[in-house]
Amino acid sequence: MSKSRLEAFTDAVIAIVMTILVLELHEPTAGSFAALFEEWHRLVIYVVSFLMLAIYWNNHHHMFQAAKTINGKVLWANNLFILSLSVFPFVTSWMGDFFSDLAPQLSFGIAIMMADVMFFATAYNLKKATDDNETVSVFFNKYYKSWVSIGTNVIAILLGVLIRPELIFILNAVMLVLWVVPERRIERVFQQQR
Repeated sequence: MSKSRLEAFTDAVIAIVMTILVLELHEPTAGSFAALFEEWHRLVIYVVSFLMLAIYWNNHHHMFQAAKTINGKVLWANNLFILSLSVFPFVTSWMGDFFSDLAPQLSFGIAIMMADVMFFATAYNLKKATDDNETVSVFFNKYYKSWVSIGTNVIAILLGVLIRPELIFILNAVMLVLWVVPERRIERVFQQQR
C-alpha cells in the first residue's frame, strides 16, 4: 500500500490542529504590556503545545520517510495518533483557563501520553509492515525515547495528582528537550543509502 496519502492526510491534520491552537489564545483585556503579561501562562502553554505538535510532525516525517510500504494496522495506529493530537487545542485552552486545576492538567497529560503511545504503536506497526527496512528498525533498536516519554508521562500524572497539578505541564514541557532533535541514526542511514 502506498504511504503518500497517509503522509498527506497526517500533514494536513497536524497543520489544522496547529492553526486551531492559536485560535484558542485570548487577546489581552487592555492595550498595554501589563495586560499582555497577565496572559503569560496562556502564551507559554501555547508555545509548548505548538512545539510538541511540531516535534511529533518532525519525527513522524522522519519515520515515514524511512518506510516503503504500509498496511491497515499502520493506517489505524496513525489515525489514533492523529486523534490524540486533535484534542490538543481543547486541552490547551482548558488548561489556559484553569492552569492550577487537576482536571485540565490531567487531560493535557493524558492527551500527551496517548500521543506518545500511538506514535510508538504507529512506529511498531510500520516496522512490522516493512520488516526488511533497516531504517524503520532504528525506532526499536536501542531507541529509548518513546519509553522514556511514556514513563515520564506516567510520573508526571502521578506527581500532578499527588503533589501539584502544574507538575504535569512542567514535566511534559521538559520532555521537549529529548525530542527536539529527531533521531540522528535515521539521518545517518539515509546518508549511507545515498
